[in-house]
Amino acid sequence: MSRRVMNLAHILTQNARRLSDRPGFIWADKSWSWRQIDAEVSALAASLAARGIGKGDRILVHSKNCEEVFWSMFAAFRLGAVWVPTNFRLMPDEVAYLASASGAKAFLCHGDFSEHAAAVSGPEFTGLEFTWRIGSEGAFGERSLREAIAAHAGSSVTNVAVEHDDPCWFFFTSGTTGRSKAAVLTHGQMGFVVTNHLADLTPGTTENDASLVVAPLSHGAGVHQLMQAARGVPTILLPTERFDIAEAFRLIEMHRVSNLFTVPTILKMMVEHPAVDQFDHSSLRHVIYAGAPMYREDQKAALKKLGKVLVQYFGLGEVTGNITVLPAALHEEGDGPKTRVGTCGFERTGMQVSI
Repeated sequence: MSRRVMNLAHILTQNARRLSDRPGFIWADKSWSWRQIDAEVSALAASLAARGIGKGDRILVHSKNCEEVFWSMFAAFRLGAVWVPTNFRLMPDEVAYLASASGAKAFLCHGDFSEHAAAVSGPEFTGLEFTWRIGSEGAFGERSLREAIAAHAGSSVTNVAVEHDDPCWFFFTSGTTGRSKAAVLTHGQMGFVVTNHLADLTPGTTENDASLVVAPLSHGAGVHQLMQAARGVPTILLPTERFDIAEAFRLIEMHRVSNLFTVPTILKMMVEHPAVDQFDHSSLRHVIYAGAPMYREDQKAALKKLGKVLVQYFGLGEVTGNITVLPAALHEEGDGPKTRVGTCGFERTGMQVSI
């Protein structure tokens, strides 16, 4: 019986063929087409391979949101390596622990975090072979990712053959006790997650949609953008590290954003900000919130401002959200007989919940 599945990087291969000149990633005044993204990812994968990274090797990534984080995900997948992103707000000693726990062979670290790079460069990290710098700032590491990509520009790297249980992502989650633990996500599992998310969270998604990122790509937002990429949807980053609500609504209007992934506290901030009445957000179809319950009064306020676009999902990092969904149709603005207060929805496609 074959256990062969699609390498997740084939998503880029498909988009580069079918949607080559359409935008796939937008950040401030910069935009990359799917063909350009595929070429950048192949160049980075070739550079990593030349440095000895291959199937099963772990690549630790500590960075703020930027295009190179997105590239690193698909470059790891393309090589059959394991992407190990961190929360960029972690302290140096915490990142050092993740480097040790993951068995990282390579460390891609944003230039703003020289102390983190130093913490992971001690003699105890015998398996770590090199550190590369993300972004234009900083002066540590062998080289920058931009230099690594330029060194192998034009390279063509084939997506490595993978099976269902081949790991692709160590998804560090707090769990219930002690230090963070890595949930091992595989190519087969994530293929299901992508399909499930598209079916239950943003049904009907096509390349004509657009998705705004308001959370770190290292966690749930990264899963969301992976499934958006599967349908050729452009990913749009906020231009600054600070969460600027007015800028978020401006981008929603400018790019006709149709979906975004957030948490209840951020959603509450957005609907209470004056910008919600200053920009056109009628393009929004799926405003997904997760990570915590949402107070009923906050739900009602969001529905009043945004319309019937809220989608809630419940799920742990180990299953990347695939437990239950409360779709937009079941979010009632009023408190009538059909209102379902306190529910986290029903079982996701292909899932069975036992209590």
